[in-house]
Amino acid sequence: MHDIVVVGGGIHGLSAAFHLRRRGRGVVVIDRFGVGHDRGGSHGSTRITRSSYHDRRYVQLAQRTQQQGWPLFEAELGQQLVHATPGLFFGPPEGLFADFLTATLDSGVDVEQIDRAAAQRSFPLLRFDAGDVVMLDHTAGVLAAADTMSGLRDWLQANGVEIRDRVTVTQIHAAADAISIETESETIRSQNVVVAAGAWLGELLPEWRQSLTVLRQEVGYVQVETSSHELQVGAFPVWCRIGVTAADFVYGLPEFGRPGLKVAHHRTVGSGDDPNLVPSTIDREALAALARERLTPPEPVILSSEHCLYSVAPNEQLQVRRSAMDPRIIGVAACSGHGFKFGPVIGEQVADLLVPR
Repeated sequence: MHDIVVVGGGIHGLSAAFHLRRRGRGVVVIDRFGVGHDRGGSHGSTRITRSSYHDRRYVQLAQRTQQQGWPLFEAELGQQLVHATPGLFFGPPEGLFADFLTATLDSGVDVEQIDRAAAQRSFPLLRFDAGDVVMLDHTAGVLAAADTMSGLRDWLQANGVEIRDRVTVTQIHAAADAISIETESETIRSQNVVVAAGAWLGELLPEWRQSLTVLRQEVGYVQVETSSHELQVGAFPVWCRIGVTAADFVYGLPEFGRPGLKVAHHRTVGSGDDPNLVPSTIDREALAALARERLTPPEPVILSSEHCLYSVAPNEQLQVRRSAMDPRIIGVAACSGHGFKFGPVIGEQVADLLVPR
């Protein structure tokens, strides 16, 4: 009989295990692939951290995470995880980006609206459209995602948390004396269960099935002709060009951890994808077209690419709540394509439900 089993070894499962262990609870983490695998939404070298958001609640949550969550992770893991760099968020002054402008600029965070011509002079590698409004986010940075994942795994194992890789959970049942976690090879019994299975959450907790849409992303790493210094953290910004609707949202990051600038569409609308199917190809020409549209150097080259899975909730909301099946089961739907940055506080929210302070 275990105390707490965390199903899912992505950023939110590991963050939950981290906070639960710090509060003295016994924790086992199980994952169908293994911590750091490339089938879900937590792999890759980098993620964006920012205060710019379409909803004031997330502006405030970002501030809390930046001021408390990531500093705690850095102190406990003994390494730098947040690397400051400018943040550029721009788009037309209506629709979705208008929500970003209102929620962010009215929240008192260190974000300012700047002139488009000034933005072009300061960041000549980025291409802005006529009429774009630009916000400069002084709180932005690059999260060392791969370092975070490996650091959390090392910390958990050093602090007595068992991590079981390549264990596929097929069903979860609640009984009076325990929660039974059925796997392909055994039944695991636990007093409490955290299900942070990302794209597979709806398979394990049917109550989530209708409210989550799994969307596969295609991410490219771009080589451009310029000095290497201009591509590095501190010089090149994290950026998002946000249109009138959610379908028109693209982003990029500096070079970090692997060659090339990172570029991608932020795909949060559309028909869902099967997370159990792994497509064999990526539309590299579409990624190259995105690079040509948003970067000024001529003839960008796609050096490499990767897939990533979003598990998108309505209105892209991050959700941590007790399961309707049993209150000893906590469901975590905390991606929606923007959840990695909130990992430290999402994990804390899970711990608050199971181990109130």
